[in-house]
Amino acid sequence: MDLLNIALVILVALVVLLMIIYVRADRETISAAEFRADSGYQTAPLSDGVTAYMDYGPKDASPVIIVHGGTLGSIAYQGYVPPLVQDGWRVIIYDQYGRGFSDRPAAPLGIDMLSTQLVELLDHLKIDQAHLFGVSMGGAVIARFGATHERRVRSLAYQVPVIGGVTITPALIATRLPVIGKLLARLIGVPAIIARGESFGTESEEARRVVAHFKGQFAVKGTERMMRDMLIGDALGERMADHKKIGAVGVKAQFVYATDDPEIAPAQVEAALAHYDAPDVHQYTGGHFFSSGRVDELAEKLTAFFRGY
Repeated sequence: MDLLNIALVILVALVVLLMIIYVRADRETISAAEFRADSGYQTAPLSDGVTAYMDYGPKDASPVIIVHGGTLGSIAYQGYVPPLVQDGWRVIIYDQYGRGFSDRPAAPLGIDMLSTQLVELLDHLKIDQAHLFGVSMGGAVIARFGATHERRVRSLAYQVPVIGGVTITPALIATRLPVIGKLLARLIGVPAIIARGESFGTESEEARRVVAHFKGQFAVKGTERMMRDMLIGDALGERMADHKKIGAVGVKAQFVYATDDPEIAPAQVEAALAHYDAPDVHQYTGGHFFSSGRVDELAEKLTAFFRGY
């Protein structure tokens, strides 16, 4: 056998081996409907799929919509609900497409899909205007929503918002590679996302519940594909133009961020602040997940801000 034939045999064997590894590493075994069964979440059949949500507080109270980030779903923000409801707000949490108890649509996940999901959820709930609270990628979602549907916004509250994209990591680079990106997303990208979610902590029963739910969602068919869409598409992309437009129409905003955040550069947040008239600004230290253990304090800042509008 000449060298060319040997090389071809090795190449074929390598491809077969990679295919076997790829198939065996598949985590997805259940549907979104099966995953949300007995979750207690309500469902809204929207144009891109079913959205799972929870609706708390008096239905005639002023509504606050909590929009989660790219890693942890809405279940991670249930701690904000009791203090906000106690203060007199109607509070809605929901899972974005591709995460948590909501569907995994066939269409690619992007910022406009996520903004449309929020519009349609408000329509489903017959809410004309709302205060929006977005965390990390949720901050990007409410920025796009605010830039395109400003009439429906009473105010915007951003916590560690994605503004100029996210820090590029080796796992992110691998996931975005052509041809082999899907393979590397399964073998490198998704494990990196899971490790990031686990960094939320397990020191309390609530934290352990959130992490267990977060890891469990990767058994839902379509999650890996939509996570990769999130990483390679515009969901985590540049949002400064949206902030300029929002600021130009006078929407009031609160910004809460960490000055030592390794994922969202503080300079990006501060550049966005310049487009708003007298924004309500609060700085912390403690990195991207600085809010852990500070929910009551942060909820108090939210209600103080929302009451003004």
